[in-house]
Amino acid sequence: MNDAISAWKALLGNDRVITEQAELHRRSANAVGSDVVPIAILRPTESRQVQPLVEIASRFRTPIYPTSTGRNWGYGAASPVVSGCAVVDLSDLNTIHFVDEKHGLIRVEPGVTQGLLYNYLNARNLNWMVPVHGGGPDCSLLGNALERGYGLTPTTDHFLALTSLKAILADGTIYESAFRSMEADVIAAAHRWQIGAYLDGIFSQGNFGVVTDATFILKERPEHVEAFFIRIPDDNNLAEFVEHLGSILRSLDGVVTGVNLMNERRVLSMSRPYPKGTVGSNSTIPDDLLKEYTSRAGITRWTVAGVIHSVNGFARNTRREIRKRLPRSCSRPIFMNRKRIAMAKRATSVLPVSRQSYRQQLASIDAFIDLAEGRPRRIALPLAYWLTGDEPAEKTAMDPAKDGCGLIWYSPLIPIDQNVVDAYIKMVESTCVEHGIEPLITLTSLSSCHFDSTVPILFDRNDSSAVARAHACYDSLCERAKRLGCVPYRLPTITLAKRPNPLTDLPATVLHNAIKDRLDPYNIISPSRY
Repeated sequence: MNDAISAWKALLGNDRVITEQAELHRRSANAVGSDVVPIAILRPTESRQVQPLVEIASRFRTPIYPTSTGRNWGYGAASPVVSGCAVVDLSDLNTIHFVDEKHGLIRVEPGVTQGLLYNYLNARNLNWMVPVHGGGPDCSLLGNALERGYGLTPTTDHFLALTSLKAILADGTIYESAFRSMEADVIAAAHRWQIGAYLDGIFSQGNFGVVTDATFILKERPEHVEAFFIRIPDDNNLAEFVEHLGSILRSLDGVVTGVNLMNERRVLSMSRPYPKGTVGSNSTIPDDLLKEYTSRAGITRWTVAGVIHSVNGFARNTRREIRKRLPRSCSRPIFMNRKRIAMAKRATSVLPVSRQSYRQQLASIDAFIDLAEGRPRRIALPLAYWLTGDEPAEKTAMDPAKDGCGLIWYSPLIPIDQNVVDAYIKMVESTCVEHGIEPLITLTSLSSCHFDSTVPILFDRNDSSAVARAHACYDSLCERAKRLGCVPYRLPTITLAKRPNPLTDLPATVLHNAIKDRLDPYNIISPSRY
């Protein structure tokens, strides 16, 4: 290990190889409750240093764990799955280069964040959209795509926007997408499938190499973007809505995207501080208090929020089509665009402070539309701080991992089927309450066939019993949802580190391991990562 660290210092410089224990703990902090700390943090300043860095790791049999910006909050952040790894922090590799500006084909390095790309496009007065999510402007574009994140723009699935890549394999060999190696750069950036077997996919949620750059197809910002909201009073009405949602998404494919269904606790977490003084340390907000809070804030059992992207003049027809396909039990949708928000802000500006919840709702809608237009906003990030009882100010720097928040994302895929959705909701709410975890539920449409559900498991990371309850809650949710045919699309490091790993013995895992053994026989790159 010491030989590897000495070699890395010779390559990168002493100040770019961090080995001090206090600094290692600070930089590798995570929110999932894992105590894994790296042996070092390596911070290359340019992409050409990555190949010799990997060769050193291979020569001295010292595993490495590459991260983009380390903002994979709730899934492990910058902390490796297992001990004994050196983290490779690629956040300083932040070059942006257009392969073809006319068609929105762009190449980025791992350190390019949503905010950095947004500012780059704005400075050039370009109308291309950043494929954003609610984690905020400091999150890596490439890292999120490789983890198969998603958002509210027309590029819902971020990995589908990634068209080609370059990676360093465990022995220092360079991998490039086929058309890039053939120096057909524009075609390589335009046609993601390349030619022959699709090999780029093994680097997504994989541990076969260190990705040093990738190309993306950006979408042009539509002429018109607006949001719609539907209030659903109970679970029976929700079941009817779910049964009609597939029809809406199929008929308006590419126009209506990112339909979110949020239960009352999830909406409450976005609009009111947590009543920390009135809830026990291992319990949840009691039903009578929940009813009082939601009634006062005008929050129904479920809230639906969706996005419309269209050309000017099509919005009216889209609204009509949505109304026509909704069940009669649904309330009339509320449609909000920039013009309507501005009018509402003027109207609410004269309200007394006691009615400021209306202004907060308008601010949330404004941020929601920002995300739909590809503007980075950290709309979901304050959630990690909810249990503290204090919401960070809008411009305050946030890093849940380093700020001591406890957060594990449970994110299973759910069929758009009213019976499965109903059983899933009942299971999540009972399981979370059983473990003293607030059951905050969102279901987001990824297609006309299925949702991704995100359930943030929030806990006090400084309380060992709370950490244990959170881990037990996650395990119970996974096991019980599996019986319903619902499985996670993404896993936190605490699950990947377990023996037996839940992916063990799957035919796909057997093939994965065979490829891994061939390409990385000494298990150098991200051991145990999927």
